[in-house]
Amino acid sequence: MESNFLLLLKATTFALLCIVSLTDIRNRTVPNWALLILAIVVFTAVPFSVYHATISLIILLLGIVAFHYRWLGAGDSKLLAICAYGSIEHWQWLLLQTALVGGGLSVAILVYNHLVGLGLIKHSPIKTVPYAVAIAGSAITTIHYI
Repeated sequence: MESNFLLLLKATTFALLCIVSLTDIRNRTVPNWALLILAIVVFTAVPFSVYHATISLIILLLGIVAFHYRWLGAGDSKLLAICAYGSIEHWQWLLLQTALVGGGLSVAILVYNHLVGLGLIKHSPIKTVPYAVAIAGSAITTIHYI
């Protein structure tokens, strides 16, 4: 039977990933307060490992480069690094799933924008992809304690 503490960590992680996704959909931002709490939860639940910390740091540094070229938001980069640390040995699956889900999301946005351009949908086109949705969705399946 799971301890109440582990259940609290799971629920908090899931809630924070949902909050991050929803705020990214609405505002195209990832709130730093949510990332800070998520980092505390993940680092509490996952034993320290130099290997996993190094992988997470490399992902963060690559995310900073992607942010510099405006390929990815800074919050998305931080979220991906935190989730990679929480995924432990499944960090490769996190990256692969994030790429696949993000690609599917991008295709859906392209189709939506095409329909807007044809006048079939009476809204303005979507200009950016809420990538935290792809990261959070992938993290739910790869973070080891969920």
